Amino acid sequence: MRFIAGKVETDMADDSDPRRARGVWTRRGFVGALGVLAAAGRAGTSPESWRAGIAGRSVARGEPDYPSWRQAMPWQMYTAPRYPDLIVRPESAAAVRVVLREARSQGLRVAIKSGGHNVSESFLRQGGVLLDLGELQGIEVDTAGGTAWVEPALWSHGLLRAVEPAGWAFPVAHCATVPMGGYLLGGGLGYNHDNWGTFACHSILAAEIVLASGETVVASPESHPDLYWAVRGAGTGFFGVVTRYHLRLYPAPGAVHESSYIFPLSRLEAATDMLQDWAAARPPDTELMMLLAHNPMAPPGTAPADRKMCIVRAVAYSESREQADRQLGALGSHPVAATATMKIEMQPTSLEKMQVESVDADMGLGFGRYAVDTIWTDRLAEVMAAIGNHFMHANSVKTHFVVSPKMNRTLPGDAAFSRVGETFVGAYTMWDEADQDAASFAWLAGASARMRPLAVGQYINEVDAFLDPAAPSRCFSETAWKRLARLRGHYDPRGLFFGWPGQA
Repeated sequence: MRFIAGKVETDMADDSDPRRARGVWTRRGFVGALGVLAAAGRAGTSPESWRAGIAGRSVARGEPDYPSWRQAMPWQMYTAPRYPDLIVRPESAAAVRVVLREARSQGLRVAIKSGGHNVSESFLRQGGVLLDLGELQGIEVDTAGGTAWVEPALWSHGLLRAVEPAGWAFPVAHCATVPMGGYLLGGGLGYNHDNWGTFACHSILAAEIVLASGETVVASPESHPDLYWAVRGAGTGFFGVVTRYHLRLYPAPGAVHESSYIFPLSRLEAATDMLQDWAAARPPDTELMMLLAHNPMAPPGTAPADRKMCIVRAVAYSESREQADRQLGALGSHPVAATATMKIEMQPTSLEKMQVESVDADMGLGFGRYAVDTIWTDRLAEVMAAIGNHFMHANSVKTHFVVSPKMNRTLPGDAAFSRVGETFVGAYTMWDEADQDAASFAWLAGASARMRPLAVGQYINEVDAFLDPAAPSRCFSETAWKRLARLRGHYDPRGLFFGWPGQA
């Protein structure tokens, strides 16, 4: 079976303001089309010479289309004020090799973008070449063997659409438009993660990588095991271009059901206790989470603690409705569940339905300008107590926290991903207008200051190292951090690729 994900393109209006609220570029509206390529220019370099050698499209800084192409790189509405010299979108893995060869010959550093979903826009650097892999969206599925080769710009939704008809699943991202490249490279905290491979990166069987030297290798446990170790979790510090991943798939659940319990924020302590009790029980094939969000039903004049709510949710990935009823029924019997303001129990859903709803503005928080910080913690109750009052005075009604217990914390040794705690906590600051930027980033800094002392580490896929250059080192064990540095020195001795965001 072979499925090639579709490619969508839209027209882009020229706009030189990098902080423009780009309502047309909506994550929630399944936008595609982040096209661009072909034409470079340092002193003495002919744009035509780049076009002649690269199969794809490009745009150089100073050309008329550059502002709109640069703003189209992130999926969100905020675009950081960083300006690559050249944006290149090759058509194939072979064209990637040509881009790297030309960049080496011109002394240009290279940043890599799989799909642009990284909230910190780690791919957007000052100067150099932005290598946009957006054309690499293919997937090849071995339905008998339960594996798939996927290209980096393939959306989570595209992967599920390709494998589900044959009875397979994968722990894709909770948002349908997250492409697989950066998601896999930095861990991947996805659907049913505790039961489908711990993190998505641990289901990488092999990876096709173009190195700084221009050589293409396939890294696996048997071939280039050091690269195989690094590609499973190195995230934004990886020192190569991954053009394909070979993934282990998992049997698709026969039935998916969810139960949700809604409390006012004034009941946050009780809701947190229930979530922790659920996690301690380790329900099989079940994903647990809690969302702190604005209550859209709160009438005017409601007390601040009642204008916000917490939703405690469990999703059972089961063989049958009967099994799901046993799993979720046991959780719903918790005494705190009976005190919920609203209960929505045993609702049938599916992987496909959850993916579609993730980009439905009527089902979620809509779209906007984003900033984020995340931690791993073993002291969830203290974290919730520390952030509760701060959240009451959030900068926007779209700002929210996501809490996800990690019941399976056994990390394999052959993976760079090496830092985890009992619970993931993410602060997602979200707002609409550019004049709210400063206040929004300040609110996030306040949330970070309250969470960080209670952290055991951070999650490389969702930290902003431009704001906090020390953040990447907190995402890895000390041994893994040092090993990544050694491997970078070995595989990219001349520094073709940009290093960690925020660091020279």
